[in-house]
Amino acid sequence: MPLTSLEDIETTLRNPAFDSYRAFLDNESPGSAAAAKQFYEIIDQIEHKKFSFQLANCRTQAWFVRNVDTGKVRIAAKQCRLRWCYHCSEARQQFVTHQILPWLHGAKLPKLLTLTLQHNNNPLKQQIKKLYSSFIKLRSTALWKDRCYGGVWFFQITYSAKTEQWHPHLHVILNSEFLPHDWLEEKWIRFSGGSNIVHIKAIHDIENCLSHNARYCARPSALEKIPKLLWPDLYQAFNGRRLCGTFGNAKDVTLRPQKPEDVTKWKKIGDFSTVRHMLRTSDEALQIWNAWQFGSELPEDVDMYEFDSFLHGKDDEEPPPKELDLEPYFNFIENTWTI
Repeated sequence: MPLTSLEDIETTLRNPAFDSYRAFLDNESPGSAAAAKQFYEIIDQIEHKKFSFQLANCRTQAWFVRNVDTGKVRIAAKQCRLRWCYHCSEARQQFVTHQILPWLHGAKLPKLLTLTLQHNNNPLKQQIKKLYSSFIKLRSTALWKDRCYGGVWFFQITYSAKTEQWHPHLHVILNSEFLPHDWLEEKWIRFSGGSNIVHIKAIHDIENCLSHNARYCARPSALEKIPKLLWPDLYQAFNGRRLCGTFGNAKDVTLRPQKPEDVTKWKKIGDFSTVRHMLRTSDEALQIWNAWQFGSELPEDVDMYEFDSFLHGKDDEEPPPKELDLEPYFNFIENTWTI
């Protein structure tokens, strides 16, 4: 693949005019990044924690790494893994999508089921508990067990400024035989205590459906759409609670990120800031950037690791070992698949 000019790169969404990988990502979603920062500043004051410090350091340390076997380039970055960090939740969405897709492609009768609670003024934590317990009861019925082979569920919550009420619901991707809507509605009214809001439909676009719903697996709501006064309630209600899960023949799908099996195959080829700073002056930097952007293979002799110490103003220090343990950096999706 021919090299892309710097001018072409700078017109893309991945504009390289930022010093750190974190600043680079924040620029792509400034509203969400700012909301997460404000959210954890508020939570720190209430809970006497240091989440803001974790969030501020998320993805500030990042390296371009190359697979010694495939020549593919990825980014390995230290992450905070906080639930409401926009970047960590985006990475988790990609991981979960990647994990579930093979199972969903193998489903003969994929369907999307949405289950909602009737609006009420009960505390959010209580509403979530009610929603989850009602879903468990639905799955325990004979017809469900007979016709539903398995599935994956995701929790989502919205807030109505008009009624000043929460709106919690579940999106369930099913592999099942026909489930009568009337039967679902009757059972859901019974188990949920009066809610008749049930919707089920066949899935025709598997990738789009999964991508849309998997975004709730780490961040069940957009902070920007929730009043700041309610952020502490949101934090307390979801602290330690699962936001997605599997059952039936989807039970073996792993939704918790694991260390990549090929972690030892990835070698550092340059700090993100090093490559970014030298895009205008170095063909090697441009080749690394292009390989990351377009998923192309990077030649083995392209390596900017030796410039790291010089460019960062540490001329009197040796750069860290090239074989430095990368495992702490391999936490989420950026490290093994293209963003």
